[in-house]
Amino acid sequence: MSRLLDLEKYDEFVGNLELIDDEDMRFEYIIDVGKKAGDADFPEVMKVDANLMHGCMSKVWIIDRVDDGRHYFSGFSDAIIVKGLVTMMTESFSGLTGDELDALNEDHVRKLNLGALTTQRQVGMLAMLAHLQKLGRRVTTAAAD
Repeated sequence: MSRLLDLEKYDEFVGNLELIDDEDMRFEYIIDVGKKAGDADFPEVMKVDANLMHGCMSKVWIIDRVDDGRHYFSGFSDAIIVKGLVTMMTESFSGLTGDELDALNEDHVRKLNLGALTTQRQVGMLAMLAHLQKLGRRVTTAAAD
C-alpha cells in the first residue's frame, strides 16, 4: 500500500487484527471497537434519511464534515458488529482529501483481514468505502461549482 496516504488509525486496526488468529476473537475486537465508539458521537438528529447509507442490511448513517479540504467522517449503526465496522472505516479514512479517498480500493478493505465476516458484510464494507468516496466527490464537486 502506498505510504502517500497517512492512514495511522487504519494501520492500527490492521495491526491489531493481524495479531488475532481466532475468528471469534476478531468479532469480539470489532464489537469492542463499536462499543468504545459510544452513541454520543453521533447525535440522534443526524439519523435521517439524507445520512443513511444504502447497500447495508443494517441501518448505517454516515456524515461527512469537511475542514480545509479534508473529510472527517462519523458513523453509526443499530447493529453492534456493523457499528464496529462503521467505526473502523470512518476512523481509518477520516482526514483524507477527496483525491486520497478516490485512491483507496478494495485491497484497503481486504487488508483489514476481516475474513470471518459473511460475504454480505464484506460486500457491505466495499459499499461503505464507495459511499465514503462518493461523499468525498460530492463535496469536492460542490466546491468546484
